[in-house]
Amino acid sequence: MRTHVVSRGGLPRQGQNSSSVRSANLAMVLREIVDGVDSPSRAEVANRLSMTRSTVSRLVDELIEGGLVNEGEAVAGSRGRPAVPLTAAPDTVVALGIEVNVDKICLAVVDLAGNVINARSKTMDCTAVAAAEVLDEIARLARGVCDRLEEGTTLVGIHLAIPGLVDREGRTILRAPNLRWDGVVPAEHLTDLLRTLDVPFRVGNDIDASGLTVIEELRDAGDDWASFIYITGEVGVGAAVILDRQLMTGRHGWASELGHVCVDPDGDVCGCGARGCLETVAGLPAVLRATGAKDLSDVLARLSGADPVALDALRTVGRAVGQALSAAMNLLDVGNVVLGGYLAACAPWLTDELLAEVRTRVLWGSYSPIEVTTVDDAPSRTARGAAMASLAHIVADPAAWLDARQAGSVHG
Repeated sequence: MRTHVVSRGGLPRQGQNSSSVRSANLAMVLREIVDGVDSPSRAEVANRLSMTRSTVSRLVDELIEGGLVNEGEAVAGSRGRPAVPLTAAPDTVVALGIEVNVDKICLAVVDLAGNVINARSKTMDCTAVAAAEVLDEIARLARGVCDRLEEGTTLVGIHLAIPGLVDREGRTILRAPNLRWDGVVPAEHLTDLLRTLDVPFRVGNDIDASGLTVIEELRDAGDDWASFIYITGEVGVGAAVILDRQLMTGRHGWASELGHVCVDPDGDVCGCGARGCLETVAGLPAVLRATGAKDLSDVLARLSGADPVALDALRTVGRAVGQALSAAMNLLDVGNVVLGGYLAACAPWLTDELLAEVRTRVLWGSYSPIEVTTVDDAPSRTARGAAMASLAHIVADPAAWLDARQAGSVHG
């Protein structure tokens, strides 16, 4: 259900001035255009938001003038005047998303329409060197990417996504066990870059970032997939909980650490220091040890060849993931699951065990369907999601962007 801050026709409610009403209405209109599964016309936006067409038309004109929205070619309908579709403007406002993980650094420049207009990645053992060295390399790569932005394109933010916990302010990496980073403040190492670019900078969790991209990837799947648990397996096991196409982050932003749910109290010690976490069974290193394979390609080859050791190992993974998901489903009442990373690649050999666990353990499992799907490997998924997180402040408050642009305080 939408909550509107203005009545039909754009009249302010008691206690609101015209400036705050304009800001709220611009944000609602832009979000309707950016987040919609279609490309709505002005009339359709007005109808969905219960505003007059004249109010929406005035707001859309502002967004077009500010480079945030494009108006396309008229499309003839069944009756009445042809509809003119509205879309987020490409290439004008962009953000830089950066993923740092155990074995790689990925960067993506993304525009308001969700297009990746530039991307770069580098293989790097980020656990073999100090955090400062990794961040120095990030700064070097980021300069190269930003130097190639075309004239008229404005960078509005940078978001660094890491596999770990970050403080509420998005400044300090409190704990990233797989990177072996604790108490790292990236901005202190990226000072020259941030001073040069002069844009907002935040740090966030990597799976939260990739979850934002998965929301977009499943948008055409309909309302049945508006809520789901996204779980991905790489070195560790990460998860994101999506409720009504919104990322559930928790009070501190630390929600969804499914990889550290205990599935075996007597199991191996996890990188976090606890014993028997899901990661100790379902993380890719654990799978390689259990199968005797050298990498994921080798695992898949063994599975395809019906190697009994590999098949048994993946059944064990499926059971463990199902046990952890069952706890989350019982708690959250979310019945759809999206597998990513190596879990998606190995889905044919683990999904049956996973479903058997959740159908047995989830209290409401016999009353509502539980569905599992996969998303293909996308090297820039996390970096793209990080950039989208950075663009969120423009969508949330386009009036601030428009006013700053008109005042000449932002430059392409």
